[in-house]
Amino acid sequence: MNHHDPQNPHAPHVASIVRAADRVLIQERGPGVPDGIYGAECMSCEALSPLFDDDSLPVAVWAVQHSQDHPEHTLFLARTERHWRVVPRLDDPPPSSPSGPGLVGPAFVGLMCLLTALSGLLPALTS
Repeated sequence: MNHHDPQNPHAPHVASIVRAADRVLIQERGPGVPDGIYGAECMSCEALSPLFDDDSLPVAVWAVQHSQDHPEHTLFLARTERHWRVVPRLDDPPPSSPSGPGLVGPAFVGLMCLLTALSGLLPALTS
């Protein structure tokens, strides 16, 4: 398991998710940071399961119990959330291709975040 090193947050053992011109998006790891936070939403009534760190089984049990209480509720949106961190990039950025900059850059990352938000896959920021 990769752990976050506060002295060198983007050490070679940390795999990057997305590399941009001068920043790297990595999955946050370390003490107290779960590998995943699991939850589900009923697509019939929008009931929400509790969130569970590192264990999807309680969410599955919640979905089955919810469906037993409401037999017509059979479709659920399952979510897995992870902590990400953006850190400065230490290595040299890859050279641009002859046709222009690479596909994975700041504009692409911004577009993907916008599309994800518009599709409703990002959790609501208000409670």
